[in-house]
Amino acid sequence: MKCPVCYRDLIKVTRGSTEVDICPKCQGVWLDSGEIVLFIKELTESSEISPRTPHLFKPPDVKTVHTLNEPDKLCPRCNKTLQKFNYAYDSNIFLDKCPLCQGIWLDGGEAESIARYLKDDPRVTQIYKEFVKSDEDLNDLVELGKTLKEAINPAFLWLPKIVIPLYDDNPRQRFPLVTLLIVLLNILIYITCALQRKDARLFIERFALVPKHFFGIGLFTSMFLHSGLIHLLGNMFFLWIFGDNVEDRFTRGGYLIFYLMCGLAASALFSIMHSEATLTAIGASGAISGIMGAYFVFYPKVKIKTFFIYKIIRVPVYIYLGAWFLLQLLYASIYRSLGFIGGIAWFAHIGGFVFGGVVALFKKRFYKAIRKGDSK
Repeated sequence: MKCPVCYRDLIKVTRGSTEVDICPKCQGVWLDSGEIVLFIKELTESSEISPRTPHLFKPPDVKTVHTLNEPDKLCPRCNKTLQKFNYAYDSNIFLDKCPLCQGIWLDGGEAESIARYLKDDPRVTQIYKEFVKSDEDLNDLVELGKTLKEAINPAFLWLPKIVIPLYDDNPRQRFPLVTLLIVLLNILIYITCALQRKDARLFIERFALVPKHFFGIGLFTSMFLHSGLIHLLGNMFFLWIFGDNVEDRFTRGGYLIFYLMCGLAASALFSIMHSEATLTAIGASGAISGIMGAYFVFYPKVKIKTFFIYKIIRVPVYIYLGAWFLLQLLYASIYRSLGFIGGIAWFAHIGGFVFGGVVALFKKRFYKAIRKGDSK
């Protein structure tokens, strides 16, 4: 490719994590479609670039494309005439873009000028950050699509498919005291039950949920019992990931009541769907499903870093928890149609998730209405 200014051959150079084409004479840079976001982002974050010198009492002169007196340039990739555009209203930085391949040409020094401009005004910086975030969101969705495409590839069918949330990109506002106490209580009860050995089975049967005897003590105590160490650790792991941010939305006492109500709602739906069953049901997954339902409503756009089919990808909550809930519905309907109950209380998950989501939705709308009233 030839430089559109001095017609020298462009050379490929790696700048940061982006490979660009640079003219060795005029130092102009050619960026293919989509490369400018990451290229400018890394340049802006560099400590070598300082903000422009502010003009305190003189507003900047704003130029327009029509005031420029520059010859037309040709796209080095497809030889079309490049179109000039203003990078921002008052930046006075005019770039050249190909209308066909969407590539962008930066004259020597223009990339640094853009970086200084972005550091100059905090409002512009915030807009730029939102623009970069949107680009990152798009990349995450593209990566998810590629991963799902691999998942249905016959070459992967023999490999185990594991979907494990690692953590969320959602810093908590305060220490999750109640969530921690719930986790510790579940662990303590499990250890107490395990130490009984001979009487462990009788202990579980006494305090487990039995749908046919719905109003027994098991309605409450079953959500603190677990059948094994994996069962316990899996539930507590999910609670720790999603519970801290949901706890931020409630008072300490309110969050505890909400957690228990989610568990009761999960047990209620499970008992209704299996009203004549005498089997025992235990586990905190119904209550934790309610926490997940609330998280789905409160933080739908937050990203969850997930280990998924030998990759670590960032998945939006509305996709991750939405897919999780649809799977609960699918398995519940399959088992229901076959007349089986199975080893997993699918309807408890559904009941807890729906209850938690509905409460969170009402809470979210209630505070939104209050804020709207205060602003009047």
